Amino acid sequence: MESTFLIFALIAYAICLGLFLIKNDQWAGIALIIAVLIHLGGLIARSIIARHPPFTNVYETFILLPFLLSLRLIFWKEQIGEKPRKILTGVVMAIILIALLLPQSLKIPRPLMPALNSIWMYIHVPSYFFAYMALLVASIYAFMLLFRKAGSESATAILHKLDNELKIAFFFLNVGLISGGIWAYVSWGNYWAWDPKETWALINIIVLAFYFHLQAPTKQKKAVIVIITLLTVAFTYWGVSFILSGLHSYT
Repeated sequence: MESTFLIFALIAYAICLGLFLIKNDQWAGIALIIAVLIHLGGLIARSIIARHPPFTNVYETFILLPFLLSLRLIFWKEQIGEKPRKILTGVVMAIILIALLLPQSLKIPRPLMPALNSIWMYIHVPSYFFAYMALLVASIYAFMLLFRKAGSESATAILHKLDNELKIAFFFLNVGLISGGIWAYVSWGNYWAWDPKETWALINIIVLAFYFHLQAPTKQKKAVIVIITLLTVAFTYWGVSFILSGLHSYT
């Protein structure tokens, strides 16, 4: 049922992006609100069918993450800026399209495993969503920064926004890791088991930490660290789930 909502939401997002590109911001904003409402309908439908919040497997996260990103486009549009807003709309569309193209076997709703039926799920998982959301926005700034002259006014403004996003991402990555350790102790009896997902979650934090500890920070170095962090997070999100087996193999 949620697939129908997602298809119509994707169309509405496409209309929104088209209006952004022709600089009709007023109608683009209206189209964005319509898209978000349709998208919300899909999330509600999925929650009703699955009988749990829509963030317990890869498919569900791929329909929730773009929704959260689109909320940022509505409520923080001035802070994001015009060009990143267009790019982020395209990112939202790409993630929804990936969700629609995922194998049907990944879309089948399943009951929550006993380990997942915990209050810590509502702290651990949303923390990572906030971190990923900020990191995606930061990645857009990082790519833009690579094409700006050092010291220019636009580069300085982008770098300031990049710093703010990465502070948010770093904070929530740590909250996610710490709450995950507590959840692991409650569910499995130990805080750390060197599970592949745990290990790569720690790697993400270590890589991103270099951003804040550069001795001679330049916009190129900062941008590269952000892009590398995005790649490590992508592997944690995708690669660990499908390539490496472990306690987090819930897909």
